[in-house]
Amino acid sequence: MPPIEEVLAENATLKGRVAELEAQIAWFRRQVFAGGKSEKVDLNQLDLLLGKLEEAKAAEPPQKVSYERKAKPSRKTRDELYGHLPVLEETVVEPDEVKAEPSSYERIGEEETYEVKVDPPKFYRRRIVRPKYRKVGDKSKAPVVAPAPLRVVEGLASAELLAYVVVSKFLDHLPLFRQCSIYKRHGFAVSRQNLVRWVEKVAEWLKPIYNHMRLDLLEGGYVQVDETPIKYQDPDYGEKSTKTGYLCGMTRPLGDVWYKWSGGRCHASVTSHLEGFEGVVQADMYEAYPKLQKSSEAIELAACWAHARRKFFDAKESFPRECGVYLKLVAKLYEVESEIRENGLDAEAALALRLKRSANAHARIRRVLGILRRGGLPSSGLSKACDYSLSHWGYLSTYLRHGHVAIDNNWMENAIRPTAVGKKNWLFVGHPQAGDRAAILYSILISCQRLDIQPLEYLQDVLSRNTGIMQEQELRALTPANWKKSRPA
Repeated sequence: MPPIEEVLAENATLKGRVAELEAQIAWFRRQVFAGGKSEKVDLNQLDLLLGKLEEAKAAEPPQKVSYERKAKPSRKTRDELYGHLPVLEETVVEPDEVKAEPSSYERIGEEETYEVKVDPPKFYRRRIVRPKYRKVGDKSKAPVVAPAPLRVVEGLASAELLAYVVVSKFLDHLPLFRQCSIYKRHGFAVSRQNLVRWVEKVAEWLKPIYNHMRLDLLEGGYVQVDETPIKYQDPDYGEKSTKTGYLCGMTRPLGDVWYKWSGGRCHASVTSHLEGFEGVVQADMYEAYPKLQKSSEAIELAACWAHARRKFFDAKESFPRECGVYLKLVAKLYEVESEIRENGLDAEAALALRLKRSANAHARIRRVLGILRRGGLPSSGLSKACDYSLSHWGYLSTYLRHGHVAIDNNWMENAIRPTAVGKKNWLFVGHPQAGDRAAILYSILISCQRLDIQPLEYLQDVLSRNTGIMQEQELRALTPANWKKSRPA
């Protein structure tokens, strides 16, 4: 018979293992059925802290409470929703009585309504005529003819058609083989090989603008970065074998979005586009970014509060009260950020408001993390969430020192979502070089989407200009952010 000490030690180990497995089961159930099981730790210290939080809340100046019910926003009329659409057709419907005896009636008014009509894609030829001339009375001189209009590709594709194909693939997520069948249905038979060649030429045409988008972001002193996996097929590894590449994104709030294609996720590859950057880099704490920060004194790293919060949200099912305290305090931080956005505060005013309103909640969160970590099992979801925040606490504090730095990385996270939808449709890129083209086109089109630019209008304009011979100043003026500034409001 084993000693009682061994039995108790084994019992404690098994209890810890059971708690860990229950937390995992609760997480899986929450993902599928939104149900689960919970467990608790000692809350004595937490109760004390909760009491202090309530006291602090009571000490705050009372806010005026209004019990008036807010009027629901009125629904927009049809004219407000669709009045901007042009009227291209007008149909007059005469009553049968008037048709039978038109001389017996006089018109005294009219009733008007409308319907929205759509024309499927129409393909037609634009005939370009270039007359030839010769000098009158001097047949020795060669005839003169105007040069052919500038075109991105040789053949029959206009700038409008190229823009339509690119937007359909990279914003509407239509694979090229599917576009072929759609176009054929509307009378335009084109091979997939031609579409691939057109996409390649458009990417080459836009590459000088793409390069200047990167330079503009690096010169801003603050960028958000992230990466997303995308499968690609390398002919050197056989037709049926795919490998994992990454689109490494970079942006800043209300700025252009820029992507770089990488064949892997090694540290040097993920951060190579940040070479020469000086300022604040905000990331999700992938090991490459702390390593980059340690290798360069010019770079300061900021962590993402949304990532830290998400880990506690995932553990909330098993630890509702403990995670609830943390989430309530984080909500206070986001209340301040919401006020900054609503009032349009500049960096200096935003920093002053954060120091006044967020600093205390920030310090309390640090104390809560210490209490929760001491009371939790090392392998539990709660402890892992605490460990993430505690190990990156210095980086989570960076935004309190810079008014222009956001509290989280959500601008970059939102920019990556369109690529995630796209790769579910076209599954993988057909060649590593196709990844470079995807990076260029996603950079241009998602920037247009973020800045509320009509992508077809932008591409049709840019594809009519010879970017290969432009000066740097002209190219910078064509980045989506700068292009929008030059357009009438």
